[in-house]
Order: sequence, then C-alpha cells, then structure tokens
Amino acid sequence: MDVKFVRYCLGGLGIIAFVAIAFALDSTLGIPVDTTIHAAIGIACVGVMAMIGWSDYPDEKWPRVAVLVALVINAGLFLFSPLTHHPASEADMGFFGAPDGVVWLTSRTVSYPVADAHQRAVRQQLIVGLILSLPFCAMFLAMGFI
Repeated sequence: MDVKFVRYCLGGLGIIAFVAIAFALDSTLGIPVDTTIHAAIGIACVGVMAMIGWSDYPDEKWPRVAVLVALVINAGLFLFSPLTHHPASEADMGFFGAPDGVVWLTSRTVSYPVADAHQRAVRQQLIVGLILSLPFCAMFLAMGFI
C-alpha cells in the first residue's frame, strides 16, 4: 500500500473523529461546535510550532520559549477575545497563526548568533521580516476584533 494513501486515510479519519467529538461535546456538555473548532485551531497552531522547533532545532532553547509564549497568547486570544462568540471561519487560522508567527520570528531574531558578515545579513533580514510582520498581524487582529 502507498504511504501517502495511508496518511490521507488517517487524516480523513482524524477529521471525522474530531467532528464526531465536537458534536458529542455539544450534545452532552453544551460546548458549542464553533468553540471546539476555535480551541482545536489554536492548539494546532502551537502544535505546528512545536513540531518545527523540536525537529529542526532540537538542541536550542528558543523554540521552547517561543512555543510557551505562543501558547499563552493563544489562550489569551481564545479566552478574552470576542472570537468565541462568533461562528468558526477560515480566518481563525490566521487569527491564531499570525501572532504565533510573530512570536516565532521574534524568538529566532533575538537568539540568532552573529559571528560574521553573512550571519549579520541574515539577522538583518530577520529584523526586516519582523518589522513587516508586526503591522500585518496588528491589522489582521484588528479586523478580527471588529
């Protein structure tokens, strides 16, 4: 059997299981399906950051710090934003993912070692990326709060 086919089947079964759990939580505990979807998206964004951090940077400390900060930010967005009162949409991934990307980029920029001219140029590119991503994230969150 093809490995990609098995992965797609497992992914599809995972989605079906998630939807079944979301509807079960709605019918038994009264937790709306949209709230479950919002929580899953926030957890998925942090999970992607953790997977990248632990696979690409296993011996470095900054990915763990970035994941913890992103987890706190996502929990704050989930608990204290008007997002939980709105239906789930495609923009929710950006609502949680944009601040996580800024946290990731900030952590990488701060911890990037500079020993020669090439590394200094890479760090300058990271700083430019951070400067450009902050207004985008702010505008995206502002649109989400409106």
